Amino acid sequence: MTNNHLGHAFDDFMSLKVLLISIISIIITMTIIVGILYLGYDNSDGIIDLLIQSYKDTTDYIFARLEDYPVITFIMEHKILMLIFHFVVYFGLSIVFYYTFFIIYAFIISLFNPLFIRHIQRKYHPEVKLKGINIIFVLFFYTKTIFITLILFIVLSPAFLIPGLNLLIFLPVYYFFHKALVFDVSSVINNQKEYRKIKKVNWSELKGHTIFCFFLSLIPIIGILIYPFYIFYIGHYMMRETKELREHISFNS
Repeated sequence: MTNNHLGHAFDDFMSLKVLLISIISIIITMTIIVGILYLGYDNSDGIIDLLIQSYKDTTDYIFARLEDYPVITFIMEHKILMLIFHFVVYFGLSIVFYYTFFIIYAFIISLFNPLFIRHIQRKYHPEVKLKGINIIFVLFFYTKTIFITLILFIVLSPAFLIPGLNLLIFLPVYYFFHKALVFDVSSVINNQKEYRKIKKVNWSELKGHTIFCFFLSLIPIIGILIYPFYIFYIGHYMMRETKELREHISFNS
């Protein structure tokens, strides 16, 4: 994507309407999170209490089982190393919480996707007709994507307690981030055939753009608040590719 497209995406994001939508969405997200935490702690058998107790029981069990290994025994006998080990473990858990918050916020913002994409279309590409993908395919896509993401989390979960390897937690997070961001934008602009074609032909460029957005999302708080920018950034790219694809098809027909 050219710097011109990047500039347009930033200008679109900085509009008063988009900033207001972002603020409202973050308030709704915080309300949902607070509600979940309140219900979780509302009684002694709250789900949050159960999860914390389950985590403690699991880590105690793992540490007990690993005591036979010299390296783990060495770590447990040295307080500083043990503190570092616990820090790494809790860091992995904090990443899970952060991106849980991020996913809820992204879902709420995605409800405004048609508004953002229509803004790009009217202002920059009035010649590009918005087609859209039917709801059945949308439901199938998200069911499949969420299922694969959960499988990745389950498969990689043993690594979350191992320093260094727990960074693999970013793999399922990025997988969902990439899939959802590209599809959310494309589902407004393209039909199913165009979506598959653009994704197939431009998969490396799409990866590059979503990795750039994903790295921005790692910035605490700010990375969440600027999610509409990601939509505009990918939206300008997808609009350009859609225009070129349709011109190519029209030329060859």
